[in-house]
Amino acid sequence: MLIENAFHYLPEILSGSNYAAQDYEAGIVNAVSLAVLQELNARNVPNPLAALSVEKLYSSTGFERPDNNPDKKRHLRADLFVDTSKTFVASEGLSRFGWRHKNYLEAKFFRPGSASSTNNAALLLGDVIRLCCLVPPMVAGLRRKKNPKPSPCDGDPSADGKYSEICVGRYLLHVYEGSVETLMGKKARPWAKELRIPSGSKIEVKIGDDKADTFKKALSSDLAELKVKIGFTNRVISQLEAAGKTHYLCVLTRIDSFAVTLGDLSWTENEKREGLESKAGAWRELQATVGKHLLFTSKLKKKGEDIPPTGDELESLEGAEDDSENEPESADQVEATVPNAENPPQR
Repeated sequence: MLIENAFHYLPEILSGSNYAAQDYEAGIVNAVSLAVLQELNARNVPNPLAALSVEKLYSSTGFERPDNNPDKKRHLRADLFVDTSKTFVASEGLSRFGWRHKNYLEAKFFRPGSASSTNNAALLLGDVIRLCCLVPPMVAGLRRKKNPKPSPCDGDPSADGKYSEICVGRYLLHVYEGSVETLMGKKARPWAKELRIPSGSKIEVKIGDDKADTFKKALSSDLAELKVKIGFTNRVISQLEAAGKTHYLCVLTRIDSFAVTLGDLSWTENEKREGLESKAGAWRELQATVGKHLLFTSKLKKKGEDIPPTGDELESLEGAEDDSENEPESADQVEATVPNAENPPQR
């Protein structure tokens, strides 16, 4: 579990002797990417730098803008992308631990004075929505010469809206410096508290149900009917508090399953790597709508979204290799073990 292992380097990165002080979100992302690189090196993965991408495009064509400016598009990017296909360890059993080959990570670093608690909550939920709605749900075997599998994001979608062997992992790294109550609000939203608890849980959020107009406008009034339901696993590292000292809370949230609904459009992924859309092409419509409206306000949108992609960025998306040989096998493709004296059946 590469990203999970890298996450445990954060205490050293934030508070260790001879480490540079981390004052910005980009510093946290770079530090975690270096920790992932160490994990890849430890496994002797060839050319490990090729497995990492910062500012990974969600779409090669970009998204329309709410102001309908014909000369500009939104080029939204994930903070970090990790491709673990060259580790050659995937199996159906490992996939049930949450192992995936194509991993997207969004990060948030909340610090005193950086933004209001309402805006912080909007930014946090915004990243959850980005991971659920913008990440392309790539399918293992899409580019097979024989019997290519349908994909919700490439080629022709499935006629019945059903997909299998989705090979994408989604992670949210959120780090809090100082009082979480101050950063997220004393009367914090229940879903925001759930996202910080150890172990795992489930949340369900509808943007329009929030009581704060500022929160709804920050995310987008056009997405008021957007409903997100996710199941997740958390890893939490908390620093002991000391008077007059900085205190950190670090949380890594892995999204294991989710369902997104907007009007008659819906997209669902479960823990078994199966996807279901309300109609053929529903995921693409959802991605286009969310990519157009989410967090477009000038104060909260990410810097650099107006910058068009470079040729190298587009090549990394369009020329991606098919890793079907390295993907976890489906449960129905795994041969059953023959019980014998040396290999007794598990109970």
